[in-house]
Amino acid sequence: MRVTVEGVEAHVATGGRKHGEGKPWILFLHGAGSSHLSWALQTRAFAYDGWNVMAPDFPGHFLSVGSTGGSALEGIEAHARWVIALMDAVGAEQAVVAGHSMGGLVALEIARIAPKRVRAVILIGTAAAIPVNPALIEMAENLEEEAFASMTSWSYGPGAQLHENTWPGASHIFFNLDMMRRNPKGVLATDLKTCAAYQGGPDAARGLRCPSLCILAGTDRMTPLRNGRTLAEMLPDNEVVVVADSGHTLPTEKPRQVNAAIRGFLSRRLDGEMLAAG
Repeated sequence: MRVTVEGVEAHVATGGRKHGEGKPWILFLHGAGSSHLSWALQTRAFAYDGWNVMAPDFPGHFLSVGSTGGSALEGIEAHARWVIALMDAVGAEQAVVAGHSMGGLVALEIARIAPKRVRAVILIGTAAAIPVNPALIEMAENLEEEAFASMTSWSYGPGAQLHENTWPGASHIFFNLDMMRRNPKGVLATDLKTCAAYQGGPDAARGLRCPSLCILAGTDRMTPLRNGRTLAEMLPDNEVVVVADSGHTLPTEKPRQVNAAIRGFLSRRLDGEMLAAG
């Protein structure tokens, strides 16, 4: 779907279904150097559950025909304001906001600056702060392909390193490399610097006014499990699910577990608002 946000066209994945009046909204926000492709197994599932689904490419991401225009945003705060503008553009007064990694920081910031717009927050493979090794940022600036390879290696758990995949014949490793290569040059470095610079996570977490869910990975080397648990302890009304055998890229690595955790949480916390398929 194409949406004009602040005068620039944006690409938004909808799970293959049109938005419907009166249906609840759920947003899926991708991580650093990623795109809507990282949510392929969530957008379709929740669209067919009856949700109005949006998985946008942040500005400057996903170099393809029909991609989101503009340059990569600098700062989590700028990303949050852009997502709120996207909600305004499609008429989504409120939404459940799910974010992976960097997208989780954006979700927290949206809830901080516009609490009435957020019904619940789902934080996947993230933490209150995501410090980034300066050597990785330098690699992303100067040796981008090596940065892609390093982050891909660090992002997956043991099973995924062996190419075990719920998509028959697919490889987690090659999928992630291809997804990162689809972004314009320099996007990864900008995203990593954005994560490293954000200091508002703890305050946003402690001030959250809606229910939240943390889905954490037992073998996460990018945002370690202990950091995710620290975030969960800050959140006033939080549930935690740990997928013990997953690495950082939970939405694609363990989609069944992620989808089940989200469905259960939404069913319990939003008055059973999960709609019947179709």
